[in-house]
Amino acid sequence: MLSNNHIDYMITDLALYRFYTDTSLCLPDFCVLCPLENNLEIRYTDTYHSENTQCIQLHPHDFFVFQTGSSIKLIPDDVSVCLLIRLNPAFLLNLFSLDRLSSLPVVHLASRFSSGALYSFLKLSHLYITDKKEFEFQIISNLYIVLDSLFPSLSSTSISDKNLRHSEKRKTAILTYIDAHIQESFKLNETAQALELTPQYLASWFQKNFDCTFSTYIQRKKLESIKLWLRYTALSDSVLAELFHFKNADALYQVMLELDGISPTQYREQFQQPGSILLPDERNKLPLSPYYDALLSADMHQESTVSAVLKQEDTIFRISPKSSKDMPDSWRYLLNMGYAYQFNDNRMQAQLKDIQQTIHFRYGRICRLLDLTTVHIINHATRYGFEQIFQLLDEMLRLDLTPFIELGYKHAKVHLQFRETQILTMDEEVFSYYDKIIQILPDFLRACCNRYGIETVTSWKFSVYYDFIEEHEHLSTLTFRQYLDYYQKIRFIIKDILPETKVGGADFNIFLSFDFWEDKFRLINDLQVRMDFIGINAYGGVMTDSHVHLATDSDYMPDKIRKAAKLINHYFPALPVLITEFTFCYTSRNYLNDMVFSSCFLASFLSETMQLVKGMGFFTMSDLSVYYADSGNLFFGGNGLFNYIGLPKPVYHVYSFFRELGTRIIGHTSDYLITTDSNYRFQALFTNYVHINEQAAYSKHNEKLLDTPEQLFESSCTKPLHIQIEQAVPGTYLLKTYTLNAFHGNLLPYWAKCRSLTHLSEQDFQTFKQLAQPAINLHTKTVSEDGILDFSVHLEPSEVKLVLIDYIEN
Repeated sequence: MLSNNHIDYMITDLALYRFYTDTSLCLPDFCVLCPLENNLEIRYTDTYHSENTQCIQLHPHDFFVFQTGSSIKLIPDDVSVCLLIRLNPAFLLNLFSLDRLSSLPVVHLASRFSSGALYSFLKLSHLYITDKKEFEFQIISNLYIVLDSLFPSLSSTSISDKNLRHSEKRKTAILTYIDAHIQESFKLNETAQALELTPQYLASWFQKNFDCTFSTYIQRKKLESIKLWLRYTALSDSVLAELFHFKNADALYQVMLELDGISPTQYREQFQQPGSILLPDERNKLPLSPYYDALLSADMHQESTVSAVLKQEDTIFRISPKSSKDMPDSWRYLLNMGYAYQFNDNRMQAQLKDIQQTIHFRYGRICRLLDLTTVHIINHATRYGFEQIFQLLDEMLRLDLTPFIELGYKHAKVHLQFRETQILTMDEEVFSYYDKIIQILPDFLRACCNRYGIETVTSWKFSVYYDFIEEHEHLSTLTFRQYLDYYQKIRFIIKDILPETKVGGADFNIFLSFDFWEDKFRLINDLQVRMDFIGINAYGGVMTDSHVHLATDSDYMPDKIRKAAKLINHYFPALPVLITEFTFCYTSRNYLNDMVFSSCFLASFLSETMQLVKGMGFFTMSDLSVYYADSGNLFFGGNGLFNYIGLPKPVYHVYSFFRELGTRIIGHTSDYLITTDSNYRFQALFTNYVHINEQAAYSKHNEKLLDTPEQLFESSCTKPLHIQIEQAVPGTYLLKTYTLNAFHGNLLPYWAKCRSLTHLSEQDFQTFKQLAQPAINLHTKTVSEDGILDFSVHLEPSEVKLVLIDYIEN
């Protein structure tokens, strides 16, 4: 059992929480709630505090103190970061008199709260979260400084002893002594001796003043205290009987029934209903980080207020629909489906259906489709069968997904780490592979025209792939010039049957220098090779002669795309540019791919580059495409939008957010993208992208992301954004806010706690799928006749928010 002076006896929990949505709480402790960032509305729903059913508005550094069993509802203003301290009721009951606790609940406004007490409160919280064992003495010292302010006494100021009559002094002395020793055993002789009175006098004094015996008065006073313990603690009747020196629980039962007409259990049930406890969601608990450390920082003068130090003035962003431009659809131009043979797995088919019905991509890029061709020899003649191919194409067309067929010699492989690749399929020699494509392709195209119609097949796109990395690493037996020869043969075959169909290549990689690109561009022009589009691959890797590492510059990839688009336009004016593959982490075994970082990267990258290119495709649809023998875990650092069993990863939700955006862009910075469909509807995407630090850039698997992810990112802080949209129709608007961050829409921290899981039951799968959803919050805004729609958003580090704003009434 903990001693009464042990910190864990005093404080049952102390933590930072982030509340996005309305949250109901009913806690088994006395609690202190203090918003540190943004306002928080509190509503009472407790039957026993009906006088407090009104709303209470808390501002940063206001304190709300409430007791065990109080049911409250927290309504955050957008998002609120709060400090919640839970204090052991037994500790407070031993410390304070009844009047201190009967004053609850109570609100202490920051403007009236002692700056010294506020300093001590934040200091003890900071020390507790940092290392409560090491700083136990300092924490307890600061706690006692704060408690008198948090639990004020309602007793009126006492009259000076010199102004009291002798009889009043004696009464005060007797009752004070009893209150101070109420948990002890009382005997008339011993009590009289302690008060320097005779037993006869003390007995008659109680009979005269309280019309009862000394023993009855003591029992009544004990019951007053015991009722508090029954109301606020979970201690058993036997423990309370021992604490207050009753013979046993039965004796306590008999006395309480005789004097109050109610049993201890019946009394407790008036205040503590079984199953009524509602604890805060652990997903909202925040780890200590440089930013939250600053919120709790005690490195300030006691005279200064914390709010003055931390308060940031919001910058108002005025958005005018007058200056608008079309919202590009390049962000959903291409879905990288993977290799054709992988669609023999029903899970790939299910994931394709799921994402296409949600996002509705325009093209589905499928690799090595012709590998599914069957060969039949009939009367010494070769015939090709395309039944398996047609099954896949039928499903794509049924989902309104136009085929983007990649031809060429491309290994099915997994990049386990930089320069560590696992080949998944055994390929024949490169030249014979191209020769086989040239043989099969005419029959395949004619069969497709017969099955789907020439007009349908004409809308398809074909790309001929070349592996520039293999050439750069001197691993390729096929030169770029030989590739161009094959490209022209393939292009001729396609154009001969489908003259209007677009054919392009060759997937230039931004890993390589632009001088390298220009050499290839000049060769293309010298040989007069025609391409209908140029494909490029974009990854966040930096290649040197000795190693490859992730880029430490957050603008690395957007800058590369800008330069690439400009360079291609110089050599091939007006030729469309397609980013056929992109993602930040090149390898398929890095937990960066599984966490909210990738969603912030994706939201930022799409916003910054979607107007530079014709289309782009995230790599890749599913972790199944990069699954291998080492992939025994639910999450293994794969590049997919889904994990291998179909659970959506954070990057998936970014695409669903973009799907909700409107047709016209009316505001765009690195922090937000605001669109509209009309003066009645607006959509706003907000991103606080925090880039990795040098340690993460050079790590292989980044396994620290499972336990201490904050160590792998640059320090950052919250971003308060104040938005004012002009020309909105006057009336009431519903604002739906979807939040994606480390705690919502991100399964990695949940799996990290049970990482031995490799398979899920259907029930567990549905549970994980629910946990994978972004947080949702609703509130309304009224637009007056000035037509200004005014709202604020606070972005935590590594967070994406979508706000959908819809007119509902005038």
